[in-house]
Amino acid sequence: MNETNHRRMLAGSCAAVLAATLCYAVIARAFDSGTPTHADIAATGFLAVLHAGLTIGAVFGITQLVRRHADRLGLTGAALALLGAIVGARIMLLVQLRALGKQDPVELLQTAPIVWASVVPIGLMYPIGLILLGIALFRSRYRAIGMLLAIGGLCFPAGRIAGIVPALYLSDGLLAIAYAWLAKEIFGAPA
Repeated sequence: MNETNHRRMLAGSCAAVLAATLCYAVIARAFDSGTPTHADIAATGFLAVLHAGLTIGAVFGITQLVRRHADRLGLTGAALALLGAIVGARIMLLVQLRALGKQDPVELLQTAPIVWASVVPIGLMYPIGLILLGIALFRSRYRAIGMLLAIGGLCFPAGRIAGIVPALYLSDGLLAIAYAWLAKEIFGAPA
């Protein structure tokens, strides 16, 4: 197996596992009791880091699929999505602190402007990057995946920042479908 096939297999695997983790998040959220246990908090933190790592592989796969038709747009979207995904792990740390009763994230963001500046603007790069990647996919021959990714990216801040619960489910569900479909396309793409 040549190097291109190894990269494609890795990117496709990352997209497939990312789709599975998003499905897990939707199901877990649906059955959430409202009071997190220490195991729930630990799992949330682990999944945030895993999600960021898997996003790197999946986004690499997208850039390979769109490289002939939307290279600059795809690379810009990839860079923004990756920066935002990495900050997602830091955002989950704030959620864990709140769940453990250690620090209220809103209070922390209000009293420490550096925390706000290092979390909120960079965290918003994730959905913006997803939208740009969706447009790049749409401009290529992957229109349906592009629409799913862009709409999932649009719903992402509505669910997580504005707290609109249906948008949270819609975002994760659409992104799960997009990444699963993306994995299928990556595995089937010519070398």
